Amino acid sequence: MYPRTLLDADVKTGSERKVFDLLESGLSDDWEVFHSAGWVAMDGASGSQFGEIDFVLSHPDRGALCLEVKGGGIECRHGEWFRVEAGAEPERIRDPFEQAVDHRFALERLLAKEPGWNGSKPLLGHAVVFPYVTIHQLALAPDAPRDVLLDRHDIEEPGPAIDRVLAFHQGTHDNRGPPGSKGADALRRVLAPTIRLEVPLAAQFTDEEAALIELTHEQSMVLERLRAFRRLAVRGCAGSGKTMLAVEHARRLAADGKRVAFVCFNRALRDHLRDRYKREGLHINTFHGLCFHLAQRAKVELPSYDDAPPQHYWEDELPEALVTAVEELGDQFDALVVDEAQDLAGHWLTALMATLADEQNAPVWLFMDDNQRVYDARLDVPPEFEWLELDVNCRNTRLIHEEVMKLYEGDVKPKVRGPEGRAVDFHRSADQGKTVAAVIERLCGKEEVPPQDIVVLSSHAPERSAVALDLPGPYRPTTQRGKLGKNIFFSSIRAFKGLESPVVILCELEDIDDMTQNQQLYVAISRARNHCVIVAPAAQ
Repeated sequence: MYPRTLLDADVKTGSERKVFDLLESGLSDDWEVFHSAGWVAMDGASGSQFGEIDFVLSHPDRGALCLEVKGGGIECRHGEWFRVEAGAEPERIRDPFEQAVDHRFALERLLAKEPGWNGSKPLLGHAVVFPYVTIHQLALAPDAPRDVLLDRHDIEEPGPAIDRVLAFHQGTHDNRGPPGSKGADALRRVLAPTIRLEVPLAAQFTDEEAALIELTHEQSMVLERLRAFRRLAVRGCAGSGKTMLAVEHARRLAADGKRVAFVCFNRALRDHLRDRYKREGLHINTFHGLCFHLAQRAKVELPSYDDAPPQHYWEDELPEALVTAVEELGDQFDALVVDEAQDLAGHWLTALMATLADEQNAPVWLFMDDNQRVYDARLDVPPEFEWLELDVNCRNTRLIHEEVMKLYEGDVKPKVRGPEGRAVDFHRSADQGKTVAAVIERLCGKEEVPPQDIVVLSSHAPERSAVALDLPGPYRPTTQRGKLGKNIFFSSIRAFKGLESPVVILCELEDIDDMTQNQQLYVAISRARNHCVIVAPAAQ
């Protein structure tokens, strides 16, 4: 039976429900019964046409039949049909046999295009069912032979009555035969197709983004309550809105006419924020970038190295050059905002404070997450700083947040109030490049995700990643974020810290060093707002 059970909304009349129940109980399992089979056809002259067949019966070895059901009292007067109800005037209705014939021909036209039906001319007939009427009470019309009419007694045992109808339609010289399994399949495809309309991930992301943006705006209200704090250390989990709050606070300070230094540790984050937030008085740079910039302005001589600078160049020589430059140039800023402060060493903060016009009273806000410390530096926050805990993740969906929390270490367990989302998609593969390429093609194809919304993160920089250097398929890795076309942004985990993307694909994780493994995985998974895919090596 199609449908297998009737809902109240499926039934227009009690007579249809009665016929449905009698056909379900009275026919063998070889029969397929389609209730309320709608059809739409296009006619070049009259345009679209549509109709609905009360029941279509199909048997691969017997034939197919269209049934028109008429309930209540029925009367035919000189070829005109009326519905007769007690206490009411007879109501003129359309000839039910004409309806049955029209539906039969419409169904034949639809089936003529179907493989398995066209060319084989299966037997398709029609009949009218009066489930409440006994035949001898009805004056039959010329187009209503008894053989194609089922009354209330016939429908009680539908099998013999249907055999009679099909025998009437068959004819002794008729070359039409039963539909067979292919014909029955064709009929099922037309009347009860299996259709799965999946909502692509891109559409799901749109709804999730609305919820996440609302949470982020809610977090920004915190600023109104905290503007009076001169020294503030803000601590929160990944996704708690630290960078957004930091940037917004810096912008408001700049709007008040202050010279503001916004300092982060990640060059990719610096470039992203510079492109997005341009305001007079707001200076965005990495710590080492600021050191180098002011040293050049002050003509402070920096040591040169034939190869890559050694570690002490970054740890000590550049911070010392910053202090020397400020001694030469004078104060540079009226306020300081530091994002990713957990990656700054204590003497780096001292060097930054030297750039302030009023080192004792200037606003200084630090934003940090100890779980994201992927370098050795550790900042001991000075005692004059007040502390604020951000304990709501407003970046990730709930299921991504659950994975992030498995790697979280802290006294305050963060909460999440975003949308449910979907579980992390985990793959094991002996060929990570091939698997990453297949995931990208599926997301950009079937799931309709723009390539610019996907980031591939690796334990390696792009120039040293086997996946990036030999990615198969039509999509090419790029180090230029937002590049249009079939380009997928590729980055190391460290370089993407502080940034985020709707979709993050992680690969080559087996090469993460043991000391920072949990921290880097914490950073990597938390970068994904809506969907995270992990491609791991095949199990040994």
